[in-house]
Amino acid sequence: MTWAFQKHCQVSASRPGYPDEILEILTAEIGFDRTKIVADIGSGTGLLSKLFLQNGNIVFGVESNDEMRFFAEKSLAKFPKFASVNATAEHTTLGDATIDLVTVGQALHWFDPETASREFSRILKTNGHLCVVYNDRDKNDAFMKDYDHVIRKRAKDRANVPEVNDHYLSRFFRDAKYSRFQLSSKQLLDFEGLLGRMMSASYMPSPTDEARFSALKQDAGSLFKSYEKMGKVRLVYDTLIFLGRIQK
Repeated sequence: MTWAFQKHCQVSASRPGYPDEILEILTAEIGFDRTKIVADIGSGTGLLSKLFLQNGNIVFGVESNDEMRFFAEKSLAKFPKFASVNATAEHTTLGDATIDLVTVGQALHWFDPETASREFSRILKTNGHLCVVYNDRDKNDAFMKDYDHVIRKRAKDRANVPEVNDHYLSRFFRDAKYSRFQLSSKQLLDFEGLLGRMMSASYMPSPTDEARFSALKQDAGSLFKSYEKMGKVRLVYDTLIFLGRIQK
C-alpha cells in the first residue's frame, strides 16, 4: 500500500459521513427496509456501504480500485452481509434483476453515463431504484467559501470533474423523473484533519509534490488560524440525495 493511499485511508474517516436520515427518506419514498438488496457502485472505502450494512441489508460493494477495495474489506469485515466485488460500474458482474437499490456516493463522475446506466438497469429488479448521494459544501457559509477558495486555488485538473447537475443526472436516469432531497451536516476538525480533508480529493497535491503541497499547507494554516475556535474549525455540508427509477 502506497504512502499516499495510507494517508488517504487515515483521513477518510474525517470525510463527512452519510447521515442516517438517508434511510428514513428511502423508507418513506420507496418502502425500503432491511430485506432489500443493495449494490453500492464505486463503493471506495465503504462509507456508504456501512450505512446499509448497519441497517441489516445485504450489500454488494462494487469497486475496481484494489487498494480502496482491500481497505473496505478490512474495515467492513465484521458485517457478514457485505460482499466485495472487483468490478466496474459499466460491468458489475452482478446478475440480471437481482438488486433492489443501486447506490452511488461521491463516485458518479468516474462512470461512463450511458454504459453505466444500462448496467444499472440490467441488474435492478423491475421495481428497483437508483440513489445518488453527494456531500456538497455549503456555499453560503463564510468558512466554507474561503475553504472552497483554497481548493480552487491549489487544485490541479479539477475542471475535468463534471458538475453533478440535472443535465448530468438525466444521463443516468435516462430522462426519467427523480426526486431531490437535501440534508445538512457539520464536522469539527483540527488542523491535521482539515489538511487531510483537503488532500483526500484526487485533484489536490500530495506531499510527493513538494512545492504545491507546501503552498496548500500554508494556505490551510492561514485558513485554520482565521476561523479556529478551541482548536477546531467547523465544516458545513449539504447531503444531496437523488432518488428515482431508471427509464427502461
